[in-house]
Amino acid sequence: MQIALAFGQWADLLFLRDRLRNRFGVVSDELRHDPISQLAKSSISGRTYDEVSAAAYERLVSRYPDVETLADASAEEIEVVISNVTHARDKAIHLREALRKIRAREGRISLDFLYDWPVDLAYRLLESLPGVGAKTAAALLNFSTLGKRIFVVDGHVERVLKRFGFVGAKADAEDVLDTVMASADAFDADDLYELHWLLKYLGQEICRFDSPRCNECPLADSCMKRVEAKTKANTSLQTQIGHQAREHATLTG
Repeated sequence: MQIALAFGQWADLLFLRDRLRNRFGVVSDELRHDPISQLAKSSISGRTYDEVSAAAYERLVSRYPDVETLADASAEEIEVVISNVTHARDKAIHLREALRKIRAREGRISLDFLYDWPVDLAYRLLESLPGVGAKTAAALLNFSTLGKRIFVVDGHVERVLKRFGFVGAKADAEDVLDTVMASADAFDADDLYELHWLLKYLGQEICRFDSPRCNECPLADSCMKRVEAKTKANTSLQTQIGHQAREHATLTG
């Protein structure tokens, strides 16, 4: 069987996108948030189900419609509002401190200056904020109204690309980001946005962590993980047959 995916080729990403479009449909931009709102949304979403973090974000906006009041609130108050997200205490502390750090730098809580910044420089600045890692920084740059050309890697995306052999099994999120960006010359910011969500939908609904539904996968015929599993199964079967044949020869010899 020929594996469709190969390292470093933008055509592989195009293949993935087109197959997943056939399964999930074309993904268009949802209502994009301003950069500060996206910072808050992404900061509380890590390791939390989307519907839980989305509801927590709506409560946060309702409780603190003015971002200045959010920055001035105590971590304890913020934690109560987002209490059902994972690591709510740490997220409350980090979000408040990130907003205060932006205000100290800019004189106001705004990231609008990033519209004119190159992606790499903006990415590095965001990662310097409390609690902002690679995923949050990339999500802020690509998902918000900034619309920067960068790929967002979450756990679902990373798992899918590893299973399909696009990156090695030991690759971390930064490796995945670098590999996709090196292979995505023909993809603009909106293409990368769509690719993220298509891969995430696949990871959430079909290529799940503990119980992948391989028979329903639109990429099953090109999945390195599935090919490897079949090869191991065939090898095991051949070994068993060989062992039985040798036993039979010994008994009848």
